[in-house]
Amino acid sequence: MSNIKSKLRKLAPQWLLFYYYLRTAKKACLPDLKRRTRDKVDTVSKVEKLRRNLTLSYHIVEKGLTMPEPRPGFGKAVIMDLGNTIKQYHSLGFPEDILEFTQSVSVLKEYKAFHAEINFELTKEVAGLLDYIENTFPSVTGVKQIYTSSEEYFKDINSSFDKFCMSRYSIRNYTKEPVPLEILNSCIELAQKSPSFCNRQPTRVYIVKSEEKKKGILELQNGNRGFGYLADTLLVITSLISTTKDIHERNENHLNGGMFSMTLLNALHFYKIGACSLNWSVSDENDMKVRALLNIPDNEVVLLVISCGYVPEKIAIAASPRKTAKEITTVLS
Repeated sequence: MSNIKSKLRKLAPQWLLFYYYLRTAKKACLPDLKRRTRDKVDTVSKVEKLRRNLTLSYHIVEKGLTMPEPRPGFGKAVIMDLGNTIKQYHSLGFPEDILEFTQSVSVLKEYKAFHAEINFELTKEVAGLLDYIENTFPSVTGVKQIYTSSEEYFKDINSSFDKFCMSRYSIRNYTKEPVPLEILNSCIELAQKSPSFCNRQPTRVYIVKSEEKKKGILELQNGNRGFGYLADTLLVITSLISTTKDIHERNENHLNGGMFSMTLLNALHFYKIGACSLNWSVSDENDMKVRALLNIPDNEVVLLVISCGYVPEKIAIAASPRKTAKEITTVLS
């Protein structure tokens, strides 16, 4: 039967094959699309969505506090949104000992302290909200942002595996010293040891040094404001769709690319290069623009961008605390 199908496909015109595969893809992807759509209108998971909103907002503030040059009064709209989400979460009586809530409150307290330290007068609206947060939740504390030296940051790169893993953070400040291609290639060689489905090795890397091309990429990506321009190098990670056999392997490009990228980030850390993952959650229009800019073939999917460079002597790092293993694990016995 499989031989007959193979022969029929060879005889079929290209347009007919296209619509055959399109129909197969629609059938395979529809359950996931429905699941994602249901989640957006579902009210049962309201607490999870509020926690998501808290995390999205508090992390923006974390990043703002640790920029190379934090802008006084930055992020007013985000501050107001975070404060109001905290109020909403509190009013609904959800647990307040969870990471998302404690870190949100802590970050707003840190924001207030930062502006007090530089003697910057916040607007009455923002100042009033911050006072409310501080007075309502006086005992709530989270993880503060990290202010350290490059020497201290890299001190565990030759330590045991657990210390090495715990020592890596996203770095959003870089010097002007160029990162040699030889070192970048060494990092990519290490990343090539990442697991790969049937050893098909779908991941591709575009090393971008051109100032013009870096600027073009960063203008299309939505998470590098305040630091992206400092990066000596951008690594654009893609995955070759042609390595997948059919639509049922559609997740393999992202799965393999994710494992490859994490190994690459660890390799950069090992070579004392600071790096930050930049999402590629962009519109089709922006995706097409970056493809044209870098001449990326149609049979590759763009996964993410990594900004990287050597680290200055003094750095500030967003704390980005993690949930514990127990919080995200289900044991089935």
